[in-house]
Amino acid sequence: MIKSMPDKIASAASYCVSGTLVCGGSVSQWIHDLDWNQVAVISGVVIGIATFIVNIWYKQQMLKTYRDATNRGIISPPGQEE
Repeated sequence: MIKSMPDKIASAASYCVSGTLVCGGSVSQWIHDLDWNQVAVISGVVIGIATFIVNIWYKQQMLKTYRDATNRGIISPPGQEE
């Protein structure tokens, strides 16, 4: 039983290396075939949307903090303009 263990380890290592090379080769081919102009455009759109979402969240947090401070009397509410 102990003598068969190195065979199992060698077999598992062989399969792992083979799978890594197959996956690595396919990823390398996929990266090689990318149009980097499209990647830049898509990345810009994703970053723009993420910035918009973070800005909305930040503004909501600031508004919540301002309302809480106004309710506690720490900050006076802004004047009403007509």
